[in-house]
Amino acid sequence: MVTSRLGKTRFRVAGTAEFNGYNRDIRAARISPLIAWCRAHFPGMSTRQCVPWAGLRPMMPDMLPRVARGKNPRVLYNTGHGHLGWTLSAVTADAVAALATACSNAA
Repeated sequence: MVTSRLGKTRFRVAGTAEFNGYNRDIRAARISPLIAWCRAHFPGMSTRQCVPWAGLRPMMPDMLPRVARGKNPRVLYNTGHGHLGWTLSAVTADAVAALATACSNAA
């Protein structure tokens, strides 16, 4: 479960991830536990206006991002981090920098 303020009057709650292709449909069964969690932990907070939202995040079936050169050696890919984008950002940035440096040194 992850929570954060969203502006002065809103509260964001996230806690689900699933392989579902390019699909922004959100099942009520996925939202209900989040609302119940809010009611249990923040009893004074109104859950009357809930805005379901899907943040599509490219991910690979093995959950490992792809950091590689494209067919054109000047094109570098850094994608597929899924819900671990922030967690893996520093290490994949190092990998991209190493590829970019190797590419510019070879040119």
